[in-house]
Amino acid sequence: MRRVLTICLFALAAVLVAAPAALAASGPAPTITRVKPMRVSVGNLLTITGSHFKAQRTRNTVIFRGPNGRTAFAKPRRSTTRKLVVRVPAAVARLLRLSGSRQRPTRLKLRVLSGQFSKFTPRRLSPVVTGVGDGDGGPGGGGGGGTVVCDSSADHDGDLLPNTLELAIGTDPCLADTDGDQMSDGWEYWSSKDLNLKAVPYPGERPFPNALDPSDGAAAPAKFSNIDFDGDGLTTLEEYRAWRSTGSSFDASQAGTPGLGSALGYSDGTKYSRATEVPGVPAWRGPSLGLPAPPQAFPATYDLHGDAPWRDDERDADGDGLSNWLESAGGPGRVSYWPGYWAVPGREVDAWKETAYCAPPEGPQRPGEFDVRPFADLDVADPDVDGDTLLDGEDDQDNDDYSNITELYEVSYDLDNNGLLRVNPAWCGGAAAGMIPSIDRGGVDWAINPFNPCAPDPNSRSCPDYIPFED
Repeated sequence: MRRVLTICLFALAAVLVAAPAALAASGPAPTITRVKPMRVSVGNLLTITGSHFKAQRTRNTVIFRGPNGRTAFAKPRRSTTRKLVVRVPAAVARLLRLSGSRQRPTRLKLRVLSGQFSKFTPRRLSPVVTGVGDGDGGPGGGGGGGTVVCDSSADHDGDLLPNTLELAIGTDPCLADTDGDQMSDGWEYWSSKDLNLKAVPYPGERPFPNALDPSDGAAAPAKFSNIDFDGDGLTTLEEYRAWRSTGSSFDASQAGTPGLGSALGYSDGTKYSRATEVPGVPAWRGPSLGLPAPPQAFPATYDLHGDAPWRDDERDADGDGLSNWLESAGGPGRVSYWPGYWAVPGREVDAWKETAYCAPPEGPQRPGEFDVRPFADLDVADPDVDGDTLLDGEDDQDNDDYSNITELYEVSYDLDNNGLLRVNPAWCGGAAAGMIPSIDRGGVDWAINPFNPCAPDPNSRSCPDYIPFED
């Protein structure tokens, strides 16, 4: 026993001795005491003087840090324990500030990794870096005023606007979204031309979709702007997302034809971005899973207005069988829509747990607002919001075995034809009840609500057996 204890003590002593030695082996952290020159262009040499660098060149790394926190790395060309000579790499160019499509001189902090990290340099040791070819001279970089960048093609940033046009209207050829509102410059430009047909060449001020006005979009992580310039029920950002999700189509030949089309596949400057383009039949996923396809006829079901041209709110950007307006921020595919819907005069229906309406053969029905469990909101650019494989149209938000198609379209028109002339009949036997969406179940009209599992069937598998206490 004593022998085992002795061995353990020797082992512990060895560890205690080795630990400081290991720490000493790593050495002190490097420090930077001088940088020369203090103004240097990308591609030129920079000399860093200090201490505790590695004599072996490849064991040192110089880190450049921009004002926005982005970094670039470089290995020195020569090194001693007190001096590093490094060529400013091309990757540093992306750290420079941009203004008017030009790179501007930018002060960058430096840091050295030589076994350990040095501290970032303070301002007095942080050089000003200029663009390639600008030189290391005075303001503007050797007479160039900043290197012209983002000119590798006629439309460098791919936002549907030529570089020359962007410079003329004040947007940045380097940035597809100059004002950072989640919508590209070109899409806002063409939408504004659709809305203001008299604009030549472009309505550059408010109140139009404006590539220099961040207020017409929404800051991340918000999903929707609250502006709808063309009055079709879809917000600016929703129409942009619809355009992106359908392939970002662009046809300049359709520009300037009000009521017929737009250069954009979806535009917030006209309700008729692709008026003659007939929506296709959704590629239902249920049949491959052993489930029946929705029985409704498509594309006729998309027709919310009952007229010939196809408006943007009737089309289906995500191809899930639900017209865009039904899934919009202000449409019935959002839980927030229903409290206001039931509060309309002549249609007042209390929350489901407070009042029972009518007495059809199967008992009282409570079709109003249902807040006992959460539901997933639908989205104009997401065909499967709950990720269960089924398209949102053939799916069922409240799990009452009545599809979203069946319940949502009744808000806009009489999809199941239990009324006359596309108008839903008065519900519960009285005209005072107003127009309440309903479907025919066994000869009786039952109110529907896509976010209430007790409507239209109070005996559905997901309607609660126990009504909570009132608030």
